[in-house]
Amino acid sequence: MNKKKRISIDSTIGGNGDIWMRLVSFYAIVGIKPDLCIEIKIPLFLRNLAQYTFGDRLIILDDDSSVEFHFTCLGIRDLLKGICSNKKYIAPYHRSVIHDKRNREFKDKCNIAMFNIADFLGVIQVPDWAFIEKYQGYLDIIGIKKLRHISYEQYEKQLHLDYNHIYSKLNNTIPVSPELQIPKDFKQEVLVFPTGTSRQFIPVWWAKKYLPNAYYAFFHKDKDALEFSNNGLNVVFFYKEPGDIIALSQNAKWTVSTDSFPSHLLQFATEKCTITITEVLKSRIIAPVFKGVVINAKAVCHPCIHLERKGNPLCMGGYTECINWKNDMYSTEIINSIPK
Repeated sequence: MNKKKRISIDSTIGGNGDIWMRLVSFYAIVGIKPDLCIEIKIPLFLRNLAQYTFGDRLIILDDDSSVEFHFTCLGIRDLLKGICSNKKYIAPYHRSVIHDKRNREFKDKCNIAMFNIADFLGVIQVPDWAFIEKYQGYLDIIGIKKLRHISYEQYEKQLHLDYNHIYSKLNNTIPVSPELQIPKDFKQEVLVFPTGTSRQFIPVWWAKKYLPNAYYAFFHKDKDALEFSNNGLNVVFFYKEPGDIIALSQNAKWTVSTDSFPSHLLQFATEKCTITITEVLKSRIIAPVFKGVVINAKAVCHPCIHLERKGNPLCMGGYTECINWKNDMYSTEIINSIPK
């Protein structure tokens, strides 16, 4: 009996949506190559849903497990200590950021050269430029040299083969928080996930103007919820289990989500959903299998670089909020996507 080839990864670094896209993608890779054993470490709050959804192919590790590869968003200078300790890194963001900046500076060219050398040596593995506008799930994992022989066409075909299986699981008895409460009138109402760490966040004025009767969903510790409720908008909460996001959406008439973490779960859990694109390329963050509606960005500065909203008052274009929200066509397309 052939022994399975083991790949172990620390995937605790990155946005929650990034981590979900990696899970979906590693799941597809094992579907293509069943001789692989992929072990993956993820944040604690995602483990119940990940084990439930992907546990038949992936091994979900605990915090104390040792791994071969580590996802990172740091530059080479900050990784030198780890490299000297024989750590191996996967750096999928480096090339995406440079691509989205459009105008390369001298320091960017130096960074590219250094990452190319690090990739050749196998200490920091990066994806091929050819896939920079493809679905990020593939972009994140194709940096691993052991997986580079798997083409995007193979990968996308497997995503489609897996979709019904994942969708069926996520529409069954998923793990949810005991605190979760679903309003009685939810079946007749629109649910909105307005959140996002960057400029994709839906402004309160937009919510009041275009969807004043909708329910706006927030993590129960999110202080932004108070601003919405103080402005007379309906607010509903989700808790520690990410399955709460799915359960809320499945009980609503229709869901609208910014291109933030909830949207990544919903792409595999519901078809009654509109996802709004603000800063990131649609092709990079919308799974090829998604059957809902996507509203593409209208801003001339799209795509732009992700900047954490609270630490950076202005985006790269110099705005406090994404100018997509002030575009009449963008707003009209969102409203028209919701069934009457």
